[in-house]
Amino acid sequence: MITNSDIQRLNQRKDSGHDVLSLYLDMSVNSDNKRTHMVFLNKEKARISELESDRAAHHRLAVVFTRIENWIRDSFDPTNKGLVIFAVIGGEGFETIELPAPVRNRIDVARQPLIGPLAEVVHEHPVYGVITLDREHLRLLALHMNTIIEDHRVDPDAIDTAHDVHAGGEAHKDYQKRKAEETRHFFKDFANEIGDFDRKHRFDHLVLLGTTETTRNFEDHLPKGIVDRIIHTGHAAPGDSGAEIARKLAPIFENHAREHEAEAVTVVQDRVKHSHFATSGVHDTLVNLQEGKVERLLIARHLEKDGAQCTQCGFYLVRRDGACPYCGGSLRDGVDLVESMVRIAASQDIEVDYAAAENMRDLKGVAALLKF
Repeated sequence: MITNSDIQRLNQRKDSGHDVLSLYLDMSVNSDNKRTHMVFLNKEKARISELESDRAAHHRLAVVFTRIENWIRDSFDPTNKGLVIFAVIGGEGFETIELPAPVRNRIDVARQPLIGPLAEVVHEHPVYGVITLDREHLRLLALHMNTIIEDHRVDPDAIDTAHDVHAGGEAHKDYQKRKAEETRHFFKDFANEIGDFDRKHRFDHLVLLGTTETTRNFEDHLPKGIVDRIIHTGHAAPGDSGAEIARKLAPIFENHAREHEAEAVTVVQDRVKHSHFATSGVHDTLVNLQEGKVERLLIARHLEKDGAQCTQCGFYLVRRDGACPYCGGSLRDGVDLVESMVRIAASQDIEVDYAAAENMRDLKGVAALLKF
């Protein structure tokens, strides 16, 4: 499972002194039940090799591509639909990330791994926790990229109350009290189990399923940090498999994602319109980001924007000519500014959201909410 912690780890990776080839491959099958990743890979191999002039560079790239092709042939799990590979050119580093969801084909050679597309994948596929319970049973599902990561059941032994079942009057009241106490005991244990499960999987959102009475009473036993992440409460059909539960919840997840995206865009648009601690456009957003003023970053999906970086002070710029306006240093052209913004955001632990390009036109593809 890929999470924001992986993005942070890759962002903090030390420069090994070698370039890194970052490869994103769509490994899903087409209508003919075939994968077409080799068409893209072969085309990019030829293009990149032509850009390298010295024979040593040709050899190093050939070794990397051979290693990639061998790994795909021997180790790739065909049930997955996406693959990300970070391979050090002329070094030993070789990391693979297999994904249940497809990714856009892309290849890049730079000093650091390309993390922007991976950050977008993480945002597009939150980790969901599903809590299903009645008074005596608990079931927990962890879902990511439409795949069940874990299916955990808790079936505690009930308190023995058999001698009260056939009695009436006060005995019946005692039985009801004992059952209520038993339920409270179970709910307390269930809340602890959910806390452990949440710490293990770090859920972005949760769903609570059960009868109306049970879910309402159970929420009182959950910590606020979990209750605040519950996006849906509903009924659960007894006997549903994990796959069936996931299938029924898929429309709810999709609707929540649409609402979250629409809300993010609306909030930023409104604040930009009223010039209230917000900015838009690559230039202004990039400046504020580098000055540490950004609270939340919003980027159009699949956005591409090149610019420059000062070789002296390191400042990123949309302009590509002349000297750095901050220190007078020379500029290095051909810098991926979207990747740079994602890296800066990760280093500052800034929340990054993505939205459809058509919804970001008024914001010129990039926008941010500002701290001050």
